[in-house]
Amino acid sequence: MDLICPEKLSRNGNKLKMAQPTAGRPPKPNELKRVMGNPGGRPLPDLNIITLLPMAKEIPSPPENLKESGLELWNRAWSIAVTWLSPITDIESVKNAAHLSDANETARDRYMISTEPADAKAYVAINKAFTDSLTSLGFDPVSRSRLGVAEVRAATSIDKLLEKRQNRAKMIFEEDDINQGAVNEQDSN
Repeated sequence: MDLICPEKLSRNGNKLKMAQPTAGRPPKPNELKRVMGNPGGRPLPDLNIITLLPMAKEIPSPPENLKESGLELWNRAWSIAVTWLSPITDIESVKNAAHLSDANETARDRYMISTEPADAKAYVAINKAFTDSLTSLGFDPVSRSRLGVAEVRAATSIDKLLEKRQNRAKMIFEEDDINQGAVNEQDSN
């Protein structure tokens, strides 16, 4: 069913149709349903017939025309997201994000110099596309949680105390090793 705007007409007199908004959350990945449970009870694909995508073992060679910003994103994406990006299926998405990173920086620099409304509009559009591409690759907290790959958490007081304790123990063992070496040298003289 198409929604029609009653007050808006096109140049040739036809009624304009409104785009249907997408409603609701994006679907939860099957991998996440397997790990966290499948409360909806819908059948999941059989693991025996699923094609496993290989992880990147090293950073793929970047496109030659990337500038500094795009190259930095390329290297960061393949080194950080190595567990969920596949060089076979996701390389074009990472290329797109890297090119958008370069375009975003160029558009921002141009707008900062000119302060023209047209340049501001271009910068906003490119920045939106860039942000969307990063989200699709799992580079924001919400998309990472949907992928089930990482969770950023603040260090608790207990974590800090345990870290201090480990550091103190490490220092004590290092001092003991140094002292043992000095004692052994004196015994041999």
